[in-house]
Amino acid sequence: MYPILFDLGFIKIYCYGVFVCIGIIAGYLVARRQLKNTGVPEQTFSDIVFWSIVWGFFGAKLLYLIVEWRYAIRYPLDVIRSGFVFYGGLVSGVIAVFFLVKKYKVDFFKIGDLFALAMPLAHAFGRIGCFLNGCCYGVVTDAGHGLLFHPFSPAGMTHEYIFPLQLVSSAFLFVLFLFLYFLYTRKKTDGLTLVLYGMLYGIFRFIIEFFRGDDRGGLFGLSTSQIVSILVVLFAFVVLFYVVENKKNDSL
Repeated sequence: MYPILFDLGFIKIYCYGVFVCIGIIAGYLVARRQLKNTGVPEQTFSDIVFWSIVWGFFGAKLLYLIVEWRYAIRYPLDVIRSGFVFYGGLVSGVIAVFFLVKKYKVDFFKIGDLFALAMPLAHAFGRIGCFLNGCCYGVVTDAGHGLLFHPFSPAGMTHEYIFPLQLVSSAFLFVLFLFLYFLYTRKKTDGLTLVLYGMLYGIFRFIIEFFRGDDRGGLFGLSTSQIVSILVVLFAFVVLFYVVENKKNDSL
């Protein structure tokens, strides 16, 4: 509801960017605390995190430009300071991690499980930033839980009461983080935390997209994120099969 945290005249500090940074730091610190159980050197992990974030932001911006190319042409300055699609960042970040673990010669699933802890926590803070920025908003509603957003925010430009979908997403992501953290500290097989993250978030994102009010593009009546959600869940099932089979072979 407050897009600008500080306006110093020569520079503006946006709430969205602040909360994204808070989320990244929080996720990194939580994941780093679990390094002792993986055998992965801290410097190696930090390098992988850094480059996966770089490629993640690149992918998030790229997918946004693909989906919202008309808006990007009309408002190029807005696109420079904001405008990201989470799934673009997730996919590009995972691809980056896949190649980085080969470079540093560490196990993909050990690193993947750490990222599965960090991602929902970072994302939860990011959604609070979305709420304050007025982006990624919900449908118009006349129910009592509808909110009026800042008139210069994307949601506020509708001049309608909006369902605060960002807060629902944030709450779910905090709960998902706690659930995955509980399982991670008790896991016996590498890769299961990553698989559960993909499945649970993919299912949630597919459902919650029906309540989005902003235009996100798509095909066959589904948004871009719903299509990606289906692919993420299917891929998670494939990875689950691989993890289970490897576990069986290790126990032989």
